[in-house]
Amino acid sequence: MTEALRLVVLTQIPEDAELRQQWNALVDRVERPQVFYTYEWSLAVQRAYSSTLHPLLILAYDDADSLYGVAALATGSDSHSASFLCATTGDYCDFLSEATQKAEFMIAALRELTKRKIRRIALANLPADSSTLPMLQKSGRECGFHCYARTAYICAQVSFDRLERGKDGRPFAPGLKRLRRFEKAMKSEAEVRTEHRQSWDAVEPVLQEFMQAHVARFLEIGRISNIADSHRRVFLAELARVLSASQWFVLSRMLVGERPVAWHYGFKFHGSWFWYQPTFDSTVEKHWPGFCLLSQVIQDSIEIPGMTMLDLGLGSEAYKAKFANESRETLFVSLHRSVLAHSRAIVRHKVAEAVKSSPKWESLANGVRQRVRAFRMRLRAHGLSGSISWIGRGVLRPICRRSQVVFFEMEACKAEPAATCNLELRPLELRHLALAAMEYRDDDATCTYLLRAAKRLRTSAAQGFVLTDTDGHPLHLAWTSPLNGFFCEELDSTLEAPSDSVILFDCWTPTAMRGQDYYQRAIKQIGARIRESGKRPWIFSASTNLASIAGIERAGYQKRYSLVREQFLAWKRIKRAAPEFDTLPDVEVSARV
Repeated sequence: MTEALRLVVLTQIPEDAELRQQWNALVDRVERPQVFYTYEWSLAVQRAYSSTLHPLLILAYDDADSLYGVAALATGSDSHSASFLCATTGDYCDFLSEATQKAEFMIAALRELTKRKIRRIALANLPADSSTLPMLQKSGRECGFHCYARTAYICAQVSFDRLERGKDGRPFAPGLKRLRRFEKAMKSEAEVRTEHRQSWDAVEPVLQEFMQAHVARFLEIGRISNIADSHRRVFLAELARVLSASQWFVLSRMLVGERPVAWHYGFKFHGSWFWYQPTFDSTVEKHWPGFCLLSQVIQDSIEIPGMTMLDLGLGSEAYKAKFANESRETLFVSLHRSVLAHSRAIVRHKVAEAVKSSPKWESLANGVRQRVRAFRMRLRAHGLSGSISWIGRGVLRPICRRSQVVFFEMEACKAEPAATCNLELRPLELRHLALAAMEYRDDDATCTYLLRAAKRLRTSAAQGFVLTDTDGHPLHLAWTSPLNGFFCEELDSTLEAPSDSVILFDCWTPTAMRGQDYYQRAIKQIGARIRESGKRPWIFSASTNLASIAGIERAGYQKRYSLVREQFLAWKRIKRAAPEFDTLPDVEVSARV
């Protein structure tokens, strides 16, 4: 680094109007400007993730105090590793500098990291066509780092210059035929229209709606959306707010009348419309609303002067291939001072690639990861001794097992009036599961339950219920089903009972809400509703779950029967235990194996 050039290293992104102006002016001068490189993006990341991220901002100035280099990095919790600050939020990340000054800036930045005893640098989503990689390899060797680069993603893109054109010479978007079919299918309901909101005043009222729809859609496909995380929601809201001031942000919605059916959270920057986070309403999934919104966005982009491309970003979703006519590769680059750590990184990647090449091995690896994750959850919840006991029971369960299930029936009982308990019992909908995922994202056991509930809601005839407070926050969830023909997992058997019997099952209170009698109140209200419909409410519990049994009895249910399942190797039987009540009921539940 020449004497006329100096580095400034900061551990926070300062809220500085002059820095913002110089930073974004530099972004305008780099090889391929991206919205992810802007001052606003880094600032939004810092505001949202300040509790977990440790920014390390390296700024290079010339002798006229003009900013000519920016490296927005973050250090790890051990302070010996570094990464791009925006690695988990930006689809492209890079060191920012003009081409003529980049080599000097790169060596200066790496020397600064060396001085700070950084031993490992992980750079995700570096564009493969950037001049950074060869400079990084050369500078890394000079500073004692071993560099390894591998392909991370292939980002699909739609170049408007390469689209098909009509007789008038104007390009038209792929997928317009499907869009017209969608409009025709929805015509009987209402007119289909698309809107693009850019100002914060216009975006803020519908941003929560988009987030909830995204979480709901992911639950339907068996995943927890990253938007369920509260930090991610803060980031998206903050990003929309700061980018909308420069008209770089756009929230698109496709509506049928006044009902939104598809959303897209994206950006317009330097002639590109960026496809960042889309979602849609699954109730109209058969009409491909997300696909149709993308077609409309492309068509609307074409009409904007200076707009040349729609970038579909990270991910290899199948629908992108129907639109893309170009692509851009991103890299994951790792730099290690240790030869051993460098070698481990290469071997780990090669093994991962080999596993992915075989569906059988990939499935096995996923299964192992899930079991390890489940064990870690149990370890946190029950400690080491409880986890070891659980493993022991799991080993013995296929060999020798005895389980007892107690059945209860509710006699005439009135539910608490809503006005007195400030609670509401509602039929369960997907939106309630989405709200619960956003509310209890850090509760792994509840998230597992929500995924199961979403699948049941989609595929089963069972009726779900949710107990909420007056603000709509989910507090307890439960299900009902006809008791006759109900499969009881605890007994591994199908139950037989009179046709007017209804069973409550799979009741769940999120961990943070336990100890407040929501279970008792929910099953009491559900039981009262079942009796009002002329049917008989039943519920069951494992005999070892004393807290559940106590709640059931306080809710007004009476103990009726116990069924015991005994198993040794392939032999098993179910028997009725001795009754623990004074009078015999007139209805009996039995099980068939």
